[in-house]
Amino acid sequence: MADFFLVRHGESLANLDRRFDATLPGAPLSPRGLRQAELVADWFAENRVRPSLILTSPFTRTRQTARPLHRRSGAALLGADLLRETAVGDWEGRSSRDMVDDPVYLAWRDDPEEAPPGGGERLSDVAARLTLLLARLHRLAPDAAMTLFTHQHGLRAALSLTSSLRDAHGLLRPVPNCAIVHLRWWSEGPELVVLDQSIHELTRDVAAG
Repeated sequence: MADFFLVRHGESLANLDRRFDATLPGAPLSPRGLRQAELVADWFAENRVRPSLILTSPFTRTRQTARPLHRRSGAALLGADLLRETAVGDWEGRSSRDMVDDPVYLAWRDDPEEAPPGGGERLSDVAARLTLLLARLHRLAPDAAMTLFTHQHGLRAALSLTSSLRDAHGLLRPVPNCAIVHLRWWSEGPELVVLDQSIHELTRDVAAG
């Protein structure tokens, strides 16, 4: 079996504006996001997880979040385009604050299988590319522990692979900045081990600036 630890990036400057940011290189981390990145490395040390490989999406915010773990673990760090941010089509650069009356946005927010306008991706599109990557990694290193730094819908896609996307009330499970999804990949498919949101809880009251 392989263990995959999927980590959402730390808080970015675009997150503070609630702005869609799916065009490379994307906004960097905020001061709080940089602190969260250090806490990600702490989490791996405290849980005695030493990844053999670290992969990041090509965006600045994911690479910045991965750096403390890379520095402390000494694991190889590679980019993986399949972990990229979800395409949002014509919403790129807009703030969700300005879209609270947009029925298309509200439908997509509540059910990411609804596609945004202008050729944006559905959650199933993100899940398909994530599955492709995880299956490849499992074939290459079936007994390894690997860490993948990605985006909100990357973690939601991981949860969807194990039928854990929604809670008992049918609501989408939250995946805040630096949430961690631990998937265990067996020959018959993935199992959710944990969804950990503790870093968000530790930093939610810390001043962002």
